Amino acid sequence: MIIALTAAEEVASEMNIIHHLFAHGLDLLHLRKYHFTDEQMYQYVASIDATYHDRLVLHSHPWLSDALHINRIHFNAHLRQSGPFNRHHFGSIYSTSVHHIDQFNALDKRWNYAFLSPLFPSISKAGYGQENALLGQLPLRTNLDVGLIGLGGITAANCLLPIQAGADGIALLGALWQDPDPIQHFKTCKQLCSKNYNISPRD
Repeated sequence: MIIALTAAEEVASEMNIIHHLFAHGLDLLHLRKYHFTDEQMYQYVASIDATYHDRLVLHSHPWLSDALHINRIHFNAHLRQSGPFNRHHFGSIYSTSVHHIDQFNALDKRWNYAFLSPLFPSISKAGYGQENALLGQLPLRTNLDVGLIGLGGITAANCLLPIQAGADGIALLGALWQDPDPIQHFKTCKQLCSKNYNISPRD
């Protein structure tokens, strides 16, 4: 599985890039727009071809899931621990984020997958992951009920390493939005990983 996260801020030709990513086989897109108003998020989702709406994940604005007809919702560590999903999003497909393999191993089956980050020093957050990169923790994975998606500093140059170390897929952020040719960067990652990753998003 290859997942992309949107840049926090708007990017030139962003919608065109998103549609090309999906056309070239992107599995899921996390809509990560914390600064958007509800109306801006409505407009953003409406700008994405409805053909791809079943591959969208609300990384922010989870309260809009019903109105937007998006049943994939991401909860960060804080929201996961407070547990609002149990009451308000019954039947949705959940993902979450963890920052240590022990946290990942403790997750139960309600989670479709979890981002483990940072696997490498971050591209989008300067200095993040320099001292606490987690790639070396992957062999300590014991939880096989939840998909493990590597995030943080992943590029075409290193995208195979998480797969080879036991991850089920990768997530791309800075490698896409800070590259002058994000589509080609994605296609290179896709080609490199296509014979190695083996998890698909559960329905």
